[in-house]
Amino acid sequence: MVTNELTFYLAAAVLLILTVESCVKLLRRDSVGIAVAVYVTVFAWYFVDPFLNPEEYGCLPPFLLGQSYGQVLLFLVGFRVALPAATRWILSRRNTGVLAAMQRLTPEQILIAAGTIWILLFAIGIARMGGDVIGAVFPVDGRAGVTMWGRGAVESSATGFLIASAAYVFSAVTAFLGVLVFFQRTRFWRRVAGAMFAITLPYFFFQGARSAFLAAILPFIITYLLYGRHRLVIRFVILAVAFICLDQGFRFVTAFRNTGFRELLAAKNPYELVDESLPQVGLNMIEELCFVNAYLDSGDTSPAYGARYLNEL
Repeated sequence: MVTNELTFYLAAAVLLILTVESCVKLLRRDSVGIAVAVYVTVFAWYFVDPFLNPEEYGCLPPFLLGQSYGQVLLFLVGFRVALPAATRWILSRRNTGVLAAMQRLTPEQILIAAGTIWILLFAIGIARMGGDVIGAVFPVDGRAGVTMWGRGAVESSATGFLIASAAYVFSAVTAFLGVLVFFQRTRFWRRVAGAMFAITLPYFFFQGARSAFLAAILPFIITYLLYGRHRLVIRFVILAVAFICLDQGFRFVTAFRNTGFRELLAAKNPYELVDESLPQVGLNMIEELCFVNAYLDSGDTSPAYGARYLNEL
């Protein structure tokens, strides 16, 4: 069990200290929210599942758990050291190169550029769906059907690489649109950014990957928490409501993503179709890290750090 490992407590203590530090800085507006987002992600991925599913960790050797939590600890320390250095480096070059050019752009100009990329990728995605706009926006068949950026699970061709790259760019642009909503200076442009952002969200929800949906919506939520016009208490209340909605929504995603959501959407009471005891799965990153360490320790392979990636295209 993870509670028998010293590195678990060390990593948990460091994570708690760093999270409190980042929250204090955030409330003082001394930093951006990226550090808090990283720490919350680390907590969710590496410290929750061992208590939700303790039976899954009984067969893991203690030394693997200790080694893995030691690596989590090293990441936290490394991130804390590297983030201020990276921030200072970026700020020292804010008046040169691309950063200087971006500072001269208005929020509306940035939105137009991001919107152009979004429209282009959206059009390509619809074309890949054979012109089915509704099917592209609402892929209600989940993983059992076709999606805008769907591809083989193991895709080694150049086409697969391009599709995967376009999917990641589409996700990044969508998340960026959600952030830009709060920086537009007129109601018209806020509505434009909000419309493009909202149109895309059903795709990320119904295509079945919770991580993709979180990648699209979390920047919007964090930006609202930092720059929303409501009082801080109201923002935290809305944040709590958003968390509950995400938790409930992801239960449906977990239950129906492999078979499709048509039955769910047609049901009068969707909760009757979902087992109340169905747990949230997919938070077992510490277990997967143990498996990776065991595989590397076996000597069957060695890390190439991406050196062979291009050769495998």
